[in-house]
Amino acid sequence: MSVFASMWEILGVSGLIPRVSASALFCAAALAIAAAVISVTLTIRFGALPGPRRTRRVTPNSFRVFGQVNIGQTVAIVAAVMILGRLDLWVYIPAAVCLVVGLHFLPLARSFAQPQYWWTGGLLITLALAGAVTLADGGDAANVRLFIGFGAALVLWATALHVARRG
Repeated sequence: MSVFASMWEILGVSGLIPRVSASALFCAAALAIAAAVISVTLTIRFGALPGPRRTRRVTPNSFRVFGQVNIGQTVAIVAAVMILGRLDLWVYIPAAVCLVVGLHFLPLARSFAQPQYWWTGGLLITLALAGAVTLADGGDAANVRLFIGFGAALVLWATALHVARRG
């Protein structure tokens, strides 16, 4: 989840492009990559964070559901990009992708007994809809990328931390 959060952060950084120098953007991108590497390394090295543990009751077909949901997510993202591109609505792609990613968490919440995924999905869907409404109202595309990118990164990092802490 941290890798995807870092990808969203890079989208947020792209919203800064009209506002900051190339060296500052390079530093921000380097920090995003460093955050992903550190977080993955710590997770691999130390496993779940210390804290209260709980027993999860996952459904027997959880990994099949995971595969199906992720295939559906990929197809939906590709379709959204193709349709929005064909309609010359490129600025809506971050909101569309965020919406699809948010929706993909909803079936996973039940299948993997991770109730926080309901919040993750709901917050990502809210970010996506707010971004789309802002664009439809004539909002600046760079500001929307910044809002969705950093917002989604924050939601995913918070979820990753919560899942790692609870085990």
